[in-house]
Amino acid sequence: MVVLHFIILTSTIHLPIYITSCSKTISNPVNHPDLLLEADRCVKCGICLPQCPTYKLTKDEGDSPRGRISLIQAYANGHLTLEDTQYHLDRCLSCLACEAACPSGVKYSGLINTIREIRGEKSWITKQSHKLISNQPYRKSSRLALWLYRYSGIRQILRSIGSKQLRRLDALMPTNAKVGHWKKTYPTKTKPQGRVGLFTGCVGRISDRTGLNATITVLNHLGYEVVIPTNQGCCGALQRHAGDNKTAQQMSMQNQDAFNQDALDAIIYIASGCGAQLTQQVFSVPTWEISHFLNSIEWPEGIDLHPLPYRVALHSPCTLKHQLKLGDQPARLLNRIPQIQLTPLTEIDCCGAAGSYLLEQPTLADALRDRAIECIQSVEPEFLATSNSGCALHLASGLREKTEKRRVVHPIELIEMSLTRTN
Repeated sequence: MVVLHFIILTSTIHLPIYITSCSKTISNPVNHPDLLLEADRCVKCGICLPQCPTYKLTKDEGDSPRGRISLIQAYANGHLTLEDTQYHLDRCLSCLACEAACPSGVKYSGLINTIREIRGEKSWITKQSHKLISNQPYRKSSRLALWLYRYSGIRQILRSIGSKQLRRLDALMPTNAKVGHWKKTYPTKTKPQGRVGLFTGCVGRISDRTGLNATITVLNHLGYEVVIPTNQGCCGALQRHAGDNKTAQQMSMQNQDAFNQDALDAIIYIASGCGAQLTQQVFSVPTWEISHFLNSIEWPEGIDLHPLPYRVALHSPCTLKHQLKLGDQPARLLNRIPQIQLTPLTEIDCCGAAGSYLLEQPTLADALRDRAIECIQSVEPEFLATSNSGCALHLASGLREKTEKRRVVHPIELIEMSLTRTN
């Protein structure tokens, strides 16, 4: 690997050739010409380097997009094994800042997802933990399970004897965590404009409960009936990023069946991480991020937003900026609020959450979060607004560690606060 790093540092255009010449020849484990075809489109120009959060942190070419693409090329050509590539590929956030900046239009997301699918789930334990995270919030027992965990003494025991990963997971739990269970339908409070389905997510049913409730309130006030299909499930993003595409596809089919059963005008999601996965699925109606939807519709006459004279730091998740291309939508929405003091945190590349990355790569995740928190602290906001569940959990946990009393909210919560304020 040291030789590989030196080669990458001293080479640009011919980097894959040097890897080939310096590595051993093994039987090619890949029969995937599309993988090599896409990887070969990368000319190693280096424009992606200043966009990559892990490269900016480590200054290691193996942690850069072109370095990872070179490892994929070497594997596809039969010169490296999966184990040879795993270290640096596992450290990729899949933020796709590189893909957004690439002048050649290389589909890095397809490369990294394909290589992860070839490898498959890392371990049985990882697969089971993803299954638990995805399924437990939908079970009827989840409310009791959360209560027992928090108040029976189990939490204190696990904090003492549990693994580091388990303790990190525990630290992410919001102080006001509750399990969300909703009615099937919430009728409009004004002249009807339409009927929409609300995707709740899995982790979001616990961490985004206030955001989801705020979404229902705002949509009802604007003339939209809200339907929450009881048979919806996890979006499958965790599984897809871990290489378990079969399970992710099963989850996709479940959600298509759930939402296509109702006569809807649109499907609304509030977590951009879920949205990046949902928009790749086939529904009978369009899927909309909540801020984008509210910016696109006609608001009824007489609906006024009341002043909120607060300092608000606005974080834009990677999935919102790079995958969904909707990074400007929350700011456009929040700027409707009179007297709000909004500061977009444009200096933050990635907060380090990245799905399960914050559990699997804690050192890099915490280093990226620390940089993000420095930006937040410089603004001294009353509220930190972000549009993704994982980002909210990760940043809130970091703020609590630093005894920073900043309320972390979804942008829709500020709209609901402004809409229903009476003084």
